Amino acid sequence: MYKVFFNQKSIVITHPQNITLFKTLPVYADTFSKDDIKTWFEGFAEGEIVEAVLVHSLPESFFQLFQSAFKIIYAAGGVVFREKKILFIFRNEKWDLPKGKIDAGETIEETALREVEEECGIKNMEIRKNLPSTFHIYKSPYKKSLGEWIFKETFWFEMNYNGRDSGVPQLEEGITEIRWLATNELDLVMKNTYENLKQIVAFYLD
Repeated sequence: MYKVFFNQKSIVITHPQNITLFKTLPVYADTFSKDDIKTWFEGFAEGEIVEAVLVHSLPESFFQLFQSAFKIIYAAGGVVFREKKILFIFRNEKWDLPKGKIDAGETIEETALREVEEECGIKNMEIRKNLPSTFHIYKSPYKKSLGEWIFKETFWFEMNYNGRDSGVPQLEEGITEIRWLATNELDLVMKNTYENLKQIVAFYLD
């Protein structure tokens, strides 16, 4: 099963055997082409439904087709621990985790470490383990791809940091605050973060 977010809306891609898990009427997508996906998504984006369930007999294959209907961008980021506290940034009036686009020639691990360093001003993190990717769709605000629908996959890694510096926010990236939060303080984040990030934060809720 896959979950893709568009603003506060979600799209679930799943096998027919799972449809009883959802209250939303399913859309059967076995015959969907790439153009069908584009047309369906335009309607979903403009409509009032907040959760859609796309059912396919081969969810993994359909998810790849679904991605290919958009311009795909890859990013990576980190859930950084110092002792028992997690590093969060406050960006564009929401709590967020440090992340960014993968540069040419970088591995996803290198990107995640670089983005934490650049956005938070700390160094020498160690990757502990991989976390699940998150997926979201947005309309590009950038000149080269203005108005295009972008499908973004973000790869996440749990990291450890033993340094003394608490970090410095990268102001030019819209980051105004860095805060280390204990797991029993994560309700603060869940009340004001992005829907796709809630999937990651939820792993650490007490």
